[in-house]
Amino acid sequence: MINEAVLQNDIVGLITRFGDLGVFLAMFFESSIVPLPSEIVLISAGAIGIPLASVVIFGALGSTLGAMVGYSLGRYAAMPVLLKFGKFILIKPHHIYKAEEFARKYGIASVLIGRVLPIVPFKVFSIAAGITRLSFVPFVLCTLIGVLPRILILAVFGSAIIKHTKVIVILAVFAVLIFIAFKVTHLLYEKRKVKPKGGS
Repeated sequence: MINEAVLQNDIVGLITRFGDLGVFLAMFFESSIVPLPSEIVLISAGAIGIPLASVVIFGALGSTLGAMVGYSLGRYAAMPVLLKFGKFILIKPHHIYKAEEFARKYGIASVLIGRVLPIVPFKVFSIAAGITRLSFVPFVLCTLIGVLPRILILAVFGSAIIKHTKVIVILAVFAVLIFIAFKVTHLLYEKRKVKPKGGS
């Protein structure tokens, strides 16, 4: 089983040691097969002082190339193989089915939507795009365009941590509270929705 904490420390160390190349490699691994949140990579890059332009450029290139790997897996690997071995990179069957349904419903527009608003994990959506055989060139272009805003925002956030620590901490706590409230509300709603009729 993958130790995520150790993996995250290794990735941060990779960025610190290799700078721009480290950002590229970390984002490539994150978006292809390694179960690592991109937030860790991008915020860390901004926080340790890597220039914003470098984070955006190398992060976008790494994400896009990693997405191409995921697309190839979805297009050329058999579904039973993906379902059997996906658990080793924290991909569950329902992730693939959900992403596949989304891709079939919205076509190539789903790539841009899925990158700007990550409804499903990055690598899962790339695999689903390959399974549904979305056009490769539009897939690559929409991926590159779609990842730019998110990379920019997270890199700016990481950079701001060093300059405005107190403000960032307050905002982070506030965001966590909102997230918890949302999750609790969602769980209560789901529980109420599946409650048997006639129940007290």
